[in-house]
Amino acid sequence: MSLPLTLVLVASPGIGDIILNVVRRRENLERVRKFFHWAARRSFWDLDIRESRVTDYIADVLTNFVRTENLYPFRNQRGERLETIAEMLLEANLITLSGGTLQREREIRKHIGDYVLFMAGIFPEYIKRRSLFDYYLEEGAKAYWSVSELDRALLRPGAMLFQELASRFELYVGALNYMRKAFFRDTLGDPYSFGSSVRKLIL
Repeated sequence: MSLPLTLVLVASPGIGDIILNVVRRRENLERVRKFFHWAARRSFWDLDIRESRVTDYIADVLTNFVRTENLYPFRNQRGERLETIAEMLLEANLITLSGGTLQREREIRKHIGDYVLFMAGIFPEYIKRRSLFDYYLEEGAKAYWSVSELDRALLRPGAMLFQELASRFELYVGALNYMRKAFFRDTLGDPYSFGSSVRKLIL
């Protein structure tokens, strides 16, 4: 039988602090998620974009990247973190060639699409300084298209969502950039401080 939370807090103050911190983080993340859903809907509506499933998905992508560790969640077979689009693409292609699971390939290609959407929409100047903007747009759209095909192969629902994201990728990047200007202006810093900047603004 599980003990009531209040009894755990009294009996084990150290554990209680950990539990309370976890609860607070979850509550804060939920507030961030609700804000992004509201801001995305407002911004996309201004631009006459009525795809609610896309709007909600993009809001969830932003929420995910509030945690900096989610920018680069994958490692190669040598344990090295994958930090560039080229490295992620290579790893996804190696999975295909080596007979790895389609699920693993899907996870990486979906992350590429999410990462490019986030970077090109929220921090375009960050990648334009490296003359990579067009390359990012191309690879982001291709990644989402691959996810839609993999979803069909895996009999997963949602293939149409990723097909929509792929076919109008540049439009959604532009809409995300509009949202940044409308709600954040120049207060977000860089991708690595995105989470802390967002928390300061809305929590």
